[in-house]
Amino acid sequence: MNLLRTLILTWICVSMATAEMCTDDVCEFTLVVRRARTMTHTGSDGMVHGVEILKNGSLQNKYVVFSGDIDGPIVPVEETITADGVQRNVILLNDQFPGPTLEVMEGAQVVVTVVNNLMREATSLHFHGMYMRGVPYMDGVPYVTQCPILPMHSFTYRFKAEPAGTNWYHSHLGSQKEEGLYGAFIVHKNSMASTPSLPMFLQDWWHEDFNTIDVDSAFMPNKGPGRYFDAWQDRGFSFDGNELSSVSFKSALINGRGRYNNNSAPLTTFEVPPGETLRFRLIHAGAEYTFRVSIDAHSMTVVANDGHDVEPVQVQSILVFPGESYDFEVVGDQPSGNYWIRAQTLWAGKGPDVEPEDRLQEVKAILAYDNAPADEDPMTTMQTCTENSPCRVLNCPFPAFPQGSNTECVYISDLSSVEEYSMPDESETEEYFFNFGYQIGSSVNGRKFATPKMPLVFKTPYDITPCEATCETDGCKCTYMAEVPLGKTIRFVLMNLGIGSGGHHVIHLHGYDFRVLAMGFPDYNETTGRWISQNADIDCWNDNKCNMASWNGTRPNLNFNKPPIRDTVVIPSRGYTVIEFRSNNPGFWLFHCHQTTHMNEGMSMIIAEALDKLPALPYGFPTCGDFTGTEKPRSEGSDEITGAAMGQSVTVVELGYTQLIIIIVISAALSATIALVTVGIYNARANKNKTSETQATPQRQEDTVPRQDCASSLQEDAVEDTV
Repeated sequence: MNLLRTLILTWICVSMATAEMCTDDVCEFTLVVRRARTMTHTGSDGMVHGVEILKNGSLQNKYVVFSGDIDGPIVPVEETITADGVQRNVILLNDQFPGPTLEVMEGAQVVVTVVNNLMREATSLHFHGMYMRGVPYMDGVPYVTQCPILPMHSFTYRFKAEPAGTNWYHSHLGSQKEEGLYGAFIVHKNSMASTPSLPMFLQDWWHEDFNTIDVDSAFMPNKGPGRYFDAWQDRGFSFDGNELSSVSFKSALINGRGRYNNNSAPLTTFEVPPGETLRFRLIHAGAEYTFRVSIDAHSMTVVANDGHDVEPVQVQSILVFPGESYDFEVVGDQPSGNYWIRAQTLWAGKGPDVEPEDRLQEVKAILAYDNAPADEDPMTTMQTCTENSPCRVLNCPFPAFPQGSNTECVYISDLSSVEEYSMPDESETEEYFFNFGYQIGSSVNGRKFATPKMPLVFKTPYDITPCEATCETDGCKCTYMAEVPLGKTIRFVLMNLGIGSGGHHVIHLHGYDFRVLAMGFPDYNETTGRWISQNADIDCWNDNKCNMASWNGTRPNLNFNKPPIRDTVVIPSRGYTVIEFRSNNPGFWLFHCHQTTHMNEGMSMIIAEALDKLPALPYGFPTCGDFTGTEKPRSEGSDEITGAAMGQSVTVVELGYTQLIIIIVISAALSATIALVTVGIYNARANKNKTSETQATPQRQEDTVPRQDCASSLQEDAVEDTV
């Protein structure tokens, strides 16, 4: 019954992607990727027409004829991709935006075939949160774990579904994720959940392709004019004095729907039966902005982060950064009606001085009780935080809210996993310090990431840009890799310190999940909440870039008592976060900021584990590389071409014209000799048989006269003997 209710709720939420559910041991899916236009409708005849939003929120077809546009019929909302009501390009998966939700059981073998119909662009698919243990070449990172999927080609991903929880998939090439190439990937543990659950995708949205914004950026290697970027003094800042993004905010969507400039575009609606509990799987698939998510008149009970269960925590709102996910439950315990679901940026003012400005950057959806009017917007207001009823906010990247705001922080490091954890043996622990910041622009330890020209999984020789010794002090652009040994406890101290620490960073590690052991914040003004000076727990050794750091004397206390498990985590501006995991997954794993402009500009690196233990590539694995037309055959008998399949080799030998003639003549002579010998042996055996048959005395007449229906070779021999 609960499963039936889940399916009904999924169908009712018309703006959501459909769910493809599989409970088998092997689950196969096909995802077809293509581009389309928002604010269009495809009719039953296959014709595509633009649509217009009427004042009552209905969508009407507009037919283009020689005399001008004419009005067509009203079209169903669920058949139209509206986004925020402004027409622009979008990427669809199986004709859906967001893509379909794929649901499987933990441990299932998953087979996903991606068909690239983008025509002009390559693509890839990364399953965010999946270990890919034993198949690191299925991680979906172009030029690290695979060649990108070319236009009009396909690639089949095969992997084991682990771990269980709320995960998702998205393109890892360029800015295709920001255009719509993403969807939910839910892995159920043991059995289907009893509480109905629905994905809630959140993303910031622009009216230009995000690739255009990348090209326009003045911070990319090939600099643009920066028309989509605010000047420093005009950028949005949060109350703690940190920049939100350099890109101008335009709009935002929840499950692919929103409203630009308060138009009447349809919004996503989630229905909750009175008295029932609904589980939301909140995923930030966007590019830049952090959002504070809340539901008017309803509290939220957080039960998981990044797919991993935590001890339940009740909060008024959640701060969600790009790449993060949270599962929270809402009880339908309020009077019947419609209630706003809100996602607001942390905008507090303009410029580094946070000049107050009345500006609301928000996107909404609707929580509707199943007997509430379907065509009415909610009239509810956001909860007022009071001294007697303060608002609790999860995932603060700053020490505290301003005094008098009646708002309390719940830090990620304060959450408790439902799984025990034991303090590791320090002698078996490897500790690394990584500084994510803007020391030379978006970088890690002063190194901007240079993408390999050939996937690293093809093994040596790597076609990469090596990091020189001077990178540590002077900064550089290189293919930054840190090798970690197999079977150790790996502890990362993730810093956001030094001259380039002007914003919070959200970091995702492929191939693993990790425990969050500690977070360190800057000193701050308790009245305003604004930062004063960076955290002093870490010693930067008089290096204002802080690329060669260590603990400043005694290491602070780390929490080993059920620390939360994550795969994506925030590093506070002018602070640090300590994470820990077990190295049990040989491969090349991308480690990067999930804020799109930061990652594209170079805030990435590779964690390389146990390179001598890498699994062989599957037979026929696609290759890629440069071609100049001037390549020469390899020298005689010396070089080998490595097969893309299983590391097999084929020797190519260069032969001259005379050598080829000699080989041909010898081969022909040998063939003729073998043929003559074979014919001689055959004739000798035939003559011997004839002699034996002539001398033999038959016992019965029928032995020498075969039946009419049998063409005996004995009869033929008798005829030959009488001639």
